Formats: sequence, structure tokens, C-alpha cells
Amino acid sequence: MRKFVWIALTVIFSSTLFAQNRCYQGKVIDAVYRTPVAYAAVYIQSTSYGSVTDNVGEFSFTAPDSLPHVQLVVARQDFKISYLAVDPQNKADLLIAIRPDDFETSTQVLIDSLKGGKNKLGTLVDKATRFVINDWIPLGNPEVNKFDFGRIQTFPTYNPIEGVRLRAGFASNARLSPHFFLKGYVAYGFKDQRLKYRGEATYAFTPRAYHEEEFPKNNLSFVYENDLYSPGEMHPRSLNNLLLITYRRSEDQATYRNFGEINYEREYSNGLAQTLWVRKARMIPEGELRFQQQSGNSILDDQALHTTEVGLQLRYSVREAYVQQKRKRKSLETTSPVFFLSHTAGVAEFLGSEGTYHRTEISVQKRTLLGTVGRLDVVGEAMKVWNAVPFPLLVYPNQRYRHLIENNAFFLNRAMEFMADEQVTLRTTLVGDNMLLAKVPLLNRLQIRELISLRASYGRLSEKNDPALSGGLYDFPSASYKYGSVPYVEGTVGLTNILGLLRVEYVHRFTYRDHPEALLGKIRVDVTL
Repeated sequence: MRKFVWIALTVIFSSTLFAQNRCYQGKVIDAVYRTPVAYAAVYIQSTSYGSVTDNVGEFSFTAPDSLPHVQLVVARQDFKISYLAVDPQNKADLLIAIRPDDFETSTQVLIDSLKGGKNKLGTLVDKATRFVINDWIPLGNPEVNKFDFGRIQTFPTYNPIEGVRLRAGFASNARLSPHFFLKGYVAYGFKDQRLKYRGEATYAFTPRAYHEEEFPKNNLSFVYENDLYSPGEMHPRSLNNLLLITYRRSEDQATYRNFGEINYEREYSNGLAQTLWVRKARMIPEGELRFQQQSGNSILDDQALHTTEVGLQLRYSVREAYVQQKRKRKSLETTSPVFFLSHTAGVAEFLGSEGTYHRTEISVQKRTLLGTVGRLDVVGEAMKVWNAVPFPLLVYPNQRYRHLIENNAFFLNRAMEFMADEQVTLRTTLVGDNMLLAKVPLLNRLQIRELISLRASYGRLSEKNDPALSGGLYDFPSASYKYGSVPYVEGTVGLTNILGLLRVEYVHRFTYRDHPEALLGKIRVDVTL
């Protein structure tokens, strides 16, 4: 028995010694844009040995080193299949570049040529659509340029305070430096005749292939902005990138806001992301908006509201991966739920700040595919301000984080119609893929789809934030109200994906229709990029 065990151990040891495995590991990147390619299949030809790249393009697997003539195959949708002969003696990590597959474009060109080409109008529409969707254009030779011009989508806008607004911006790319990036814009309103601007300087701790927003981010940024801002129209940390018709429901009530900020943003391959910031800001009322308070029989006007805040935002996506081409970052995981948690603390008497406050926000976003019927987007949010604050620092229905899925604004309520320091909102949007319009051949070829949405918000205002009950606060703007016993609700029906970027819909207001000058219904056109 002892002799048998000894023989067995010798056989096992010998087989282990002479049947070594080799580890194949490395990264798959886009040969054109040099960005990671997620979810690509990497395997040894004519074998079952292989793996799939993770969300940052990395792979690792083992196979017997006795395999002769090892040739790796790399395959992924929208890319050409690539083959790579591997030297068995080379143990270094592999860097595999695969080229995008232009099959769809080539097929369309062939079809157009067989049909005699597109008409002039169709060609013009295609070029205009691509121009807007691309958003940035290179300054100089696209192969070597160091700066891009944009964003095209925000070049012409309009709002009641600025009138027609023109904006032009620039952004550096990794050809200038793979670590240090510059970005900014200037804008001019022909009605208020004022210049606005924003400048950013970012240091990326991880070298970037083209721009600083590539996944996963690990960036330290310095920002200064001087621009128009509506507290009820935008989240305090949203970029001023509203398209075509900006500040839809602010009417003539907004502020000029300038701020300086330092922020650090870090994304991890496991789906977690964090942003820390310190911001010093000043808001000056504009138009019909006033920062004023009652004092005895007199009214005191403040020229500006000064704040200094520190904050932390955590974001978690169950799955996160992107296709990254130049300045585009398109998610591959649109059905993955996304969670946000943030807290902002205002610091009193620091750098001119006027008060202490705490603000907490929670948001959950989820897209669900309904088989072949379509998709349903659901976004839920809860916000709370814990202290007594001036009304520009309260919470409003349109202050929301937009991530990957469709997350549209409330359209028929005024920007500061509902005053609250506690609020919950729910947004739902159904977009059809195989519903009524898909049965109409022409509309189906144009990929025009129907949409139905329902949005609701509800909140309350505590006594400490009601100027009528608590002194020392700014008076509320005219046409501002507390929530009653029911939520504010509005819904829409319409068409989307018109020419690949437009939507047309009718919006209907279901509650609080008795408010003076309430907008009860409207047909609107918007951009869906």
C-alpha cells in the first residue's frame, strides 16, 4: 500500500512538473482611439481556453504551455476580428489593439450608391445631424490637433434674461498632455449684454488616451465659473449645458452666479465613484428676482448671497462599462441600477459665507427593457435641507442628477413655484421599440418611436424656512407656493428619435391647475442627446 501511494505521488508530481500552464494576460484597446475595449472575447484559436475582458479592457486566463503555434483571437461586436500570434517565450503583458468595424457605414454607402445616392436634402440632414451629435470639432489637423472646439449643441441658446445667447468653447486633449487638461467657454447674451465664462484646469493622475473624462476617472480639478444660474431650474452642481431653449420655466427670475471650486473625482472599476469638493460662490438676483426681507416696516435688499460649502457625493453602479471614442463616453450598461448619495455642508463665516446649512440627497435610477416592446426609465429622488436657509438654497423639483438614462425635467411648473425643504420626486418614461409606430413602414425606417411619461413631486416646508413664520429669511418670489395635500403631477405623450436627435411631445398638467398663470398644457420640442 505504501509503495502504491509513493508511485501515485511520483506520477502526480511528474505530470505537474512537465504539464505547466502559462498565464495569458493583458489589455485590449481601440486601435483608433487607444481607449480600453470592454467585454471583448479573447481566446486561443481552435481551443476552449480564453476569457472576456472586464470593464476596463483587461483579461487573464491560463492554458497549457504545450499548445503549439498559439494564436489569440479577439472578437467583439462593432470591431473587426483580430488574430495575434503569441511567442511562448514572451511572458510580458499583452497590449492588443483592434480596429472598429465600419460595416454599417460601408453598407449604407453601398445601398446609397445602388439607389443612385441620397438626395441633397437627405445628405444635408445627415451631415447636420452628425455635426451636432459629434459636439466637438478638432482645431486643426484631426490627426495631430491639441485642442477641440465645442460644444456645438450649446452654441445657440435662448432664455428670457439673455435673449439670444451664443457660446464658444475649447478643450485640450492628451496630445497636449496625457495628464494636464484645460477646458473653458465664453458666452454672450444679446439682451443683457453681459459676458459669461467658465474655465477648468484638470490633472488626471492616470494618463488619458484623449480626454480627462475617460473611465475610470481619477482627477483633481480647479474650476471658476461666471454665468447665469436659476436655483429652481438646475441642480447646484449641474453643468450649464442646457440645450437650445434654456431656463424654460425660470421666466424672468434667475441669478448671476460666480464660483470657484476645487474638486477631486475618482471612479473605480467595481462601479463605485466619489466626488469631493470645496466651493465658494456668490449669487446676484437678476430680472424680477429679489433677495429682500422684511424688517419692521421696512424692506431690506441684499445685493448678493455668499456661500462656502464642502461636499461629498458617492455613486454606485451595479455594472459600469463604456465605449469611449474621442470625447464620447457611451455606456454599455444602461440597464444597471445607479445609486447616488450626497451631502453638502455650508460653512458659516468662512471666506465671506453667510450661514451654516446641511443638505442631503438620495437618488436611484433604473432602466428596464420590456422585451421587444420598449424600455421603461424610472428615477426616484429624495432631498432634505436640515437648517433655515434663504430660498435659493431650498430644494426644487428640477434639481436632479442626470446620469445615463433619460431623466427629463418637469416642464409646466415654474422654476420656483413650489417651496420645500423636504421633497421626493418620481420620473418615469416609456419609449416604444415595437409598438404602434413600428407597424408603420416609413416611421419604422426612420426609427421614430412613441414615448409616454409621468412625473410627480411632493414636499413640505418647515416653519423655520417660512419667511412668514421665521425672521431673517428672504421673502419668497411672487407666484411661489407650498405643496398642498396632493403631489404635483404632469405627463406627456409624443414622438422621439426624430432625425436621431429630436423629440416632440404634448405635456399636460394634472394638479395645481388653479395656480395663477399656471401653464396647463403645451407642445414642446427638445433635443434628446
